[in-house]
Amino acid sequence: MMTSDKPEFCRLERPIEIYENERLWIGRGFSKTGLLPTERGPYSTQDGSLSWKSMREASLALLRGDVASSTLDNKELWNIKGKRGWSFHEDDNGNDHESTTIEQEDDFECSNTQDDNDNNLIDALSDDYCGFVSCKGAQDGPTDEDGWQYFPDFKEQSLLYPNRKRGLLDFVRRRKLRRIAMFRPDHFLPRDVYNKCDFCDSKAVQVLAEAMLDALSLASLFAYGPANPEKVTDAQVIPLKSKLIDTLHIGINWHEWKRDSKIDIDDVKERLCTFAEKCVGKPGPIMHLLNPDMDQNIQAIQPLRKKAITKYFTDEERESLARLLIKDIDRDAYQLHCENETCASSLHASSNHGNKEDDLITCQFQFVPCPNYKCTVQISKKYAKEHDDECGYKVLPCPSGCGMEVARNNMHVHVTTRCSLRQAECPLSLVGCTAIVQAADVTKHLNQHADTHFMLLSTRMMEYQQLFKQFDTKIKMLEEKNAKLERELARTTALLSTKNESNAISNDLKKVTKRLNALEGSCRTEFKKVEYDRRSHKK
Repeated sequence: MMTSDKPEFCRLERPIEIYENERLWIGRGFSKTGLLPTERGPYSTQDGSLSWKSMREASLALLRGDVASSTLDNKELWNIKGKRGWSFHEDDNGNDHESTTIEQEDDFECSNTQDDNDNNLIDALSDDYCGFVSCKGAQDGPTDEDGWQYFPDFKEQSLLYPNRKRGLLDFVRRRKLRRIAMFRPDHFLPRDVYNKCDFCDSKAVQVLAEAMLDALSLASLFAYGPANPEKVTDAQVIPLKSKLIDTLHIGINWHEWKRDSKIDIDDVKERLCTFAEKCVGKPGPIMHLLNPDMDQNIQAIQPLRKKAITKYFTDEERESLARLLIKDIDRDAYQLHCENETCASSLHASSNHGNKEDDLITCQFQFVPCPNYKCTVQISKKYAKEHDDECGYKVLPCPSGCGMEVARNNMHVHVTTRCSLRQAECPLSLVGCTAIVQAADVTKHLNQHADTHFMLLSTRMMEYQQLFKQFDTKIKMLEEKNAKLERELARTTALLSTKNESNAISNDLKKVTKRLNALEGSCRTEFKKVEYDRRSHKK
């Protein structure tokens, strides 16, 4: 584990999780070789969008983002090539990383080390698993003794309901493997640079961290469209995140400043603002033809995409990268971070030991929590007063002088609806009282003007009586009209029924007449035939 004498952001950790997948074949049991070509590979992420054939490939890909930088060929900067700030191993002061090759670094990362703190939840696996361990805790769902979960197939809906034991229709299984990765600032900056005081300008840190999230979310929207903004896959985000970290040029900015003009925060913000367009490209004319409102749609759904992206690019990681970026750009000027090496750790130690004298060891970039209740903001000490002047949770006295103290966020509601000294209408304004009094004097006003209010109510009641009489007259007229219409309807219905009966009789008569005509015709034919036969017989 990370030692406590290092800067706070150097102690950042995150779990790397890989899923091992197998399929059952009758007579051969479960194996990775039995996986179908259309299914996820032997090792994959949770959603299966990224798969690998070996544990070594999977662990290095997820550790470093699966995208190796090919633009940093400067030998003095080789230490960040292929790395993005995470390692399975703690930084060792005795290791000479600059003399190792990338292959040696890969072997070093895939070496087997275990975390003693997780022995109660996990069992160690063989060296082939690169130090990863199977997860069998209660938070990981039902598993067998080896950590496997069984499913009918690898479809998203099937994976929602894992089984502890193999059922009759369960033909696939998977288990979650985890290893803790630690943030390694030495991947970006020399130790004498990143090991300075932990404190940086809080506003600059927040601006850069937010710009990173905006850039990554916008790039994913440009690359994969605005459909279903709340759902993204590992394959969509992880490679873009790697390219974004490369775009920050942490460790290169200072060298560029030495060669060219000075680089500041605004230059980095501009680089992040154009990241999506340069990395992915804006949607082409065909997409705009199919969706003319695409730009407006992207702006509307970007907050939803940012929320989905946060699980891949956490606040802690973005803030740590922002601090390193500030220390890189500002490594000689010290305009945005502290130049001392010990003030942050001294403050941390003094807070643990309760030493009041050490509390004097501070700097203008020291992060201090906002003292206002419910406010969770931590800001540099130099901005404490500025934040206090605009903090929405700061309790202020009512400007009307009612004596209440209200949070700045709720002041407008208090002044307009709750303050006892606000201007309020008489409760009987609907019946004609036009008085405007202070809310605290409403009861007094009602008592003092009871006679006037009684007259207003009486007048209004008389008006209502007249309206009721008019309504009664109209109701009677409508009832009479309704009765007349009902009678007319009944008469019309009777006529229609009579007409229908007449039509039926007429149709029957037509049928009978038609049949009689037919019979008459046939009789005539028979008579003619008989007459013909009689005459023939006489001759």
